[in-house]
Amino acid sequence: MKFVDNYFEELLLVGLISAMSVLIIAQIFMRFVIGSSITWSEELARYLFIWMTWIGTSYGVKKHAHIRVNAVTQMFPPRLGRYINILTYLIFLLFCGLVIKEGIAMTEKIFRFNQQSASLRIPMGYVYLAPVVGLALTALRLLQAIHQEIRVIRGSRAP
Repeated sequence: MKFVDNYFEELLLVGLISAMSVLIIAQIFMRFVIGSSITWSEELARYLFIWMTWIGTSYGVKKHAHIRVNAVTQMFPPRLGRYINILTYLIFLLFCGLVIKEGIAMTEKIFRFNQQSASLRIPMGYVYLAPVVGLALTALRLLQAIHQEIRVIRGSRAP
């Protein structure tokens, strides 16, 4: 289980970017060497990129790699800075919850209308599911970050 916690997003991202790269390289080869193109490869690569972006959001939270302004938190004592971090995580968590809620509603509508992609003819609901899944993973990582900040504040773990 620890392996899944540590590497879940990485494995998904590597799989998605690998598949996307293979598709794009195959499309380039087909177009410029063979003289014919794969009609569906660009669409699938686009959808893989969308999924990669939303899964990458979770990975960024996990690695604390998102852009943020540390100047304000650095003006305060470290303990107060940790409380400010928790507050920002809670605000981000609220945002995730709202987008997940609305994303589920939108995805259900898309599945109900049976909207399909142009080339692949797959249900577009799978594409609209990307922000829901990505932000659900992000919410999980935010809860983990909040838990870690609380542990540091309580003194059970050094920063």
